[in-house]
Amino acid sequence: MPKLFNYGGRRFDIQDICGQFDKDSHGNITFRKNKSGQLIDNVGRLVNEKGYLIDANENIINKEGKKIFDKKHLKQGEIPKIFPFTKFKVKNVLGTFEMDPLGNPILDKKPNGDLVDRDGRVVNKRGYLINANGDVIDKYGKVMFDKDILDEEGEIPKVFRTGLLKSDSASSLSRLMSEIERNQPFEGDSDY
Repeated sequence: MPKLFNYGGRRFDIQDICGQFDKDSHGNITFRKNKSGQLIDNVGRLVNEKGYLIDANENIINKEGKKIFDKKHLKQGEIPKIFPFTKFKVKNVLGTFEMDPLGNPILDKKPNGDLVDRDGRVVNKRGYLINANGDVIDKYGKVMFDKDILDEEGEIPKVFRTGLLKSDSASSLSRLMSEIERNQPFEGDSDY
């Protein structure tokens, strides 16, 4: 299985965040409970209802105990599945605006306090299109990021801003091939 990304752009293997379980006759994992009534895996580690390893605050962690996802980033206990081949174009969620010298969007303000782009669409202070709930939407109105996963400044997760994800086939293929060439030793290479 390919590695996934967390919201910070860090790669991880799904097996590193899953507990160890027995399965019933239908293939469903069977949970155990500790003395406090918390779900645990066969090794005694805390897990959530989906079988992911968790810390005391119910954040998803890996086998080394490093936090991979905050609890607030889960939907019904499930992690976001962000693969390296996930397609995303940041321009589809950005309003139309100029930037100031510090890299901040120059936006207009409506009398009710809403920020708007040059086309009169409601945006947050980072320039992302938003709906009435403050969720980031794309240019078609589809919710792309729940308000809960935005940082305090209204910024979308880093993995979607850094160019790690596929944006179009030609540049992505080129980037993928470059990454493969960079990371794979070529047979017959020798040190000179």
